[in-house]
Amino acid sequence: MKKLFRLSVMLLSALLMGICTACENNGPDLPGSGDEPLMPANPNAPYRGFYLLNEGVWGSNKATLDYFDYTTGLYANDVFAKNNPAIVGQLGDNGVDIQQYGGKIYVLLNGSNLVEIMDAHTAKHITAVEIPNVRSVCFAEGKAYFSSYAGKLLPTGVQEGYVVEMDTLTFALERTAPVGRQPEGLAVYNDKLYVANSGGYTADNYDNTISVIDMATFQPVDTIEVAINLQYLFFATDGTLYVSSRGNYVDIKPSVCLVDVATRTIKKVLDCNMSSVSVVKNNAYVMDFSYGATSVRFWTIDLQKQELSEAAFGSKIAAHNILYPYALAVHPVTGDVLVTDAVDFVTPGMLYYFDAQGNLLWKKIAGDIPGHILFLH
Repeated sequence: MKKLFRLSVMLLSALLMGICTACENNGPDLPGSGDEPLMPANPNAPYRGFYLLNEGVWGSNKATLDYFDYTTGLYANDVFAKNNPAIVGQLGDNGVDIQQYGGKIYVLLNGSNLVEIMDAHTAKHITAVEIPNVRSVCFAEGKAYFSSYAGKLLPTGVQEGYVVEMDTLTFALERTAPVGRQPEGLAVYNDKLYVANSGGYTADNYDNTISVIDMATFQPVDTIEVAINLQYLFFATDGTLYVSSRGNYVDIKPSVCLVDVATRTIKKVLDCNMSSVSVVKNNAYVMDFSYGATSVRFWTIDLQKQELSEAAFGSKIAAHNILYPYALAVHPVTGDVLVTDAVDFVTPGMLYYFDAQGNLLWKKIAGDIPGHILFLH
């Protein structure tokens, strides 16, 4: 009875904190932004702003978090450091993913082996959870699921990956399950967790599988062979699984595979390199750019027709002098298009903001290797 009462108090406290946060905070404090608004303020914006996670050069401990506020039109660099001056070492090393669940955002720091959890509306630190070599996150039913490279070391010297479940109220790490080598993207569908395995540590022997975990037992129940060196993974509303293959960078081209998970078969293969993707309703917008390439292409995948076509905004954006197109995000309501430039992967990158037709509205200097954009809802 006492345990039930404590749980009820915890749930009520979390709910009240979420309500207060939503009412009293319009976004992170933007101290020292000092700039003129980049676009007209919109107090009724459907998304109040967006975060840009800058990965930082590996080993430099320079991952940073920028924020743009649609309600004021202001942009600020490094808001985590400004809103958390007492945090030693600031955000951490090598930010690889950022996602929102409820009133919190989760920033995955691969080099620091940490998940930084903060208030979504203030960017203020709540806690940090240690997960070695963490890569990607998805959510379902009050739980967070993380992929990690740091699984069991096999007798052959090859290291498996694993996924770990975390309770989003208590932040306790609960169950783990082994998957393939160097797992990347993951998604939950119909009581199963699907994980894209890359095998990225063994270029002569990439992994080519999707691991399937039963959510009830949290044990592997299937392995689906697809293509080598897998990365992004998501489901369309009709249940088709889309997974990207990066190829081998030599003679096997990148592609996107459409998988029927019920029959474990590949329904279709799309000829494009999904270097970055933004899924909005029934469309997936794809940026296609490879190391050493001289031009970038933008695609639209119609998730209902399962067809690939040139994105309407593609040619206009491609005409800009973006040295290394690195991340793509499409606004879920306005269709505005955001593209980052990693430049030389050492100096600060750039963020370009286009309208839905590909016309440049503004650009801003970001942090080192601007790689992941999250619209704040």
